Amino acid sequence: MQQLLRRLALPAVIAVVTLSFTQTAFADVRTEARRHFRRGMQLIADGSLDEGIEELELAYETLPHPNVLYNIGRAYAEAGRYQDALEYFERYLASDPPDREDVIGFIDAIEARLAATQPEPTETAPEPTEAQPEPIVETNVSDEEIVAIEESATQIEALAEATQSDALRERAARLRQLAANLRERSEALAAQEAAAAEAAGGGEETGGGEETGGGEETGGGEQVATGGGEETGGELELGAQRTEVFEEEVVSASRFAESPLDAPNSTHIITRQDIRLTGLTDISALLRRVAGVEVMQHYPGHTDVNIRGLGQRQSNKTLFLVDGRMTRLDFLGMSWVQMLPISVEDIERIEVIRGPAAAVYGADAFSGIVNIILREPGENENYVRGSGGSQAFGRLAASVSGRTENFGMRISGGYQRMDHFENLIDPERVDYGTADIVSDPELGIERLWFNGDLRFRVGDGFVIRAGAAVNQGDGTIQGISRLRQTQAQNSVFSQSYLSITTPVGIGLRTYWNRFSTDVDGFEEPPGALPTVGDLRQDIVDTELNFNRQFELGIPQNLSMGVGYRFKDVEWDWMNDDQTEHHFFGYLQDALQLHETLRLTLNVRIDRHPLLDGVQFSPRGSIVWRFIEGNSLRFTGGTAFRSPAFLESYLEFENRTPLRGVTTIGQGNQDLDPERIISFELGYMNQATDFFALEANVYYNLVFDQIQLAAIDTFTLQDWGSGAIEYDEGKEAFAVGNLQFDNENATFRQIGGELGVRVFPVDGLDIYANYAYHDTEPTDQSDFQETPVRGQDERTSAHKINAGIQYRSPIGLDFNIDVHWVSDQVWVEQVTDATRGVGFQQFPLDGYTLLNARVGLRLFDDKLELGITGTNLTFQRVRQHPFSVPVDTRIIGSGIFRF
Repeated sequence: MQQLLRRLALPAVIAVVTLSFTQTAFADVRTEARRHFRRGMQLIADGSLDEGIEELELAYETLPHPNVLYNIGRAYAEAGRYQDALEYFERYLASDPPDREDVIGFIDAIEARLAATQPEPTETAPEPTEAQPEPIVETNVSDEEIVAIEESATQIEALAEATQSDALRERAARLRQLAANLRERSEALAAQEAAAAEAAGGGEETGGGEETGGGEETGGGEQVATGGGEETGGELELGAQRTEVFEEEVVSASRFAESPLDAPNSTHIITRQDIRLTGLTDISALLRRVAGVEVMQHYPGHTDVNIRGLGQRQSNKTLFLVDGRMTRLDFLGMSWVQMLPISVEDIERIEVIRGPAAAVYGADAFSGIVNIILREPGENENYVRGSGGSQAFGRLAASVSGRTENFGMRISGGYQRMDHFENLIDPERVDYGTADIVSDPELGIERLWFNGDLRFRVGDGFVIRAGAAVNQGDGTIQGISRLRQTQAQNSVFSQSYLSITTPVGIGLRTYWNRFSTDVDGFEEPPGALPTVGDLRQDIVDTELNFNRQFELGIPQNLSMGVGYRFKDVEWDWMNDDQTEHHFFGYLQDALQLHETLRLTLNVRIDRHPLLDGVQFSPRGSIVWRFIEGNSLRFTGGTAFRSPAFLESYLEFENRTPLRGVTTIGQGNQDLDPERIISFELGYMNQATDFFALEANVYYNLVFDQIQLAAIDTFTLQDWGSGAIEYDEGKEAFAVGNLQFDNENATFRQIGGELGVRVFPVDGLDIYANYAYHDTEPTDQSDFQETPVRGQDERTSAHKINAGIQYRSPIGLDFNIDVHWVSDQVWVEQVTDATRGVGFQQFPLDGYTLLNARVGLRLFDDKLELGITGTNLTFQRVRQHPFSVPVDTRIIGSGIFRF
């Protein structure tokens, strides 16, 4: 312990000294922007317009949001400063908002009001004795205001060229014409006044000077015109203020945007700022900061993520999504996060939903979901980023994007590679080597990825999105059962999608996932049983949905949908090509029973071809906002996990220490789905801009877990009856079967999370959270034959995460994250001399991870340099008994934005 404290001392001292000698700046930009926004809106409401606008400008500078521009334009319009209002409404339109037509109406009304301020000509009292120019109406528009209109036109022209917007070009031309007309009138008025002054001078000579005083009546004409303008114009009909700006929103808990305070599940958001300041490019590593999430790194190219226990190699109880689209490899039941074809630089946020979500997403949203939400096409800046560091780490990523009035696009791609933390097979060994498909034994992961996204706005409220992404690479992953390191060579994962949304709430979405690879065990003794297998998976998912807010006695948000999912897998490790057809339907209604009370009811049915009947997944949640910014939530629901193709159709001859002997791994098409019943009580506090607090407790019951645990040892009678024969193709004798089966045991889970995030001053963001978890069988007698299996404690009982983020005004950024987990005890399968396969305990010590980054922003944030260190306690941390120890890594990076 003292050694660990010494290791932590230096980073802690550096952090304290840095924070002591730097000025304050923005840390959590969303919170800082929200603070300025709320202050500005209050100042405007109190009548301090200029001070309020200044605060809103600071909010927009901190974190650009189009609704801030809208509110500034609205405030100027209400104050009668129409030229300023036009400028901000035009800038708001450049963001392609959904209420474009309404705002164009506001602009038309403001331009009409500007024209109405120019009074109609009125007759003067006396007849002149000499010919005079026709009187021109006086205007109250000054030269400075005309110049302001011309400058606004110039700015809008620049915006039009940047966005290639014809509508903005037309607006700029109209403003420039308005300025020209006003200048012409102003010059004519000046000429008229000069002529009138000359005439007035001549009148004094004839003694009619008093009559010319009737020219005062012309001023009265201005009063009439101005008054008439007010009467005909009346109050401008502007839209309501946009007050819900910079508020946190989640879409994954209910499939529509809502505040985390109202969400039916416990939620956590990893922001774009969190991603940038950590310097991490591995999505799974970013998830360590979330309370209740277990992250287990096996190799550089494989990390398993579990939520609230039930962790295992090839984790299959946490559902990963990208913009709501599944990324699951259905033949294994897991997502290979490191091979997702996306760049972390393109991520807007990551939403983590803790607790069952099958009522919304169906099978496999068992213990939680992770939804990776990308930025809208055309919204992010262009960039090039390069990184290099320890373990021959190298990464290059780039992106270009653009947008016109109705079209947005983004094209991204990159390359990454990294060596293993240590050699998996000692090159000096003669009894073991690497499999033939392993091209480079030292390589942990190497990949090349590309993705493109398009967005079309076809008409008012009609939006089409389409895209394609592909990742190609090699990597090592953990196997299951007695299979350890597994090599996936020439792996290709691709996803193509199309979605259509309409103004009436009807939507259509379809996507196609394809995965192919060559797979084999990483290690191979001389003359070993050949086990290399080719694999191909095709998944097509189609869904028709409807989402609409309405009021039927009480406000409601109704969501419903039906869909079809096609699955086809061909793999040499399975018995033939297998195809499945799945159907589903869901219904959700969020009812606002009272302004402080919300009830959300869900039900979903899934039809699986191997399961009896339909699978029914209900969920109910009630949220009480008992105090402003505070909510209490109670949620109950169920979920299920359907068997993966491997668990249903496996037919695989395992290697054994003896070349001519094998054990057969078999699937089981009679499996029941895994099930969970969950109850959760949660509290959330987001009442201020200075801290946020969350606390959750849960109780789960887990049934019918699927394990490769049914052992059948063959006897001489099996050989004598002819049921078992010598396999000439494999040149081996089978001595037993190892089959997937459902556990008889029921497991009870209890746990909770407590988290706080504090923003004490501008520029400083501190977070800390704690999670407790305990999984126990309800009856130990279920493990009478193998009692050691009832002693599995693979989930740490205690986990603590803490960190600091800081951004200084001179461009220096600092981020420190500390993660601690308590001891674990894993029960895994091993080779048994009598039964062929047995179970054994593997204790695993707790560990501490320290990650940190120092960054420097230059040239108005266009260039950013950084150094990131992971595992800076310099402990070689083993996160699973069969995985390699994770070593320290130092990485330097630079990104140029343009």
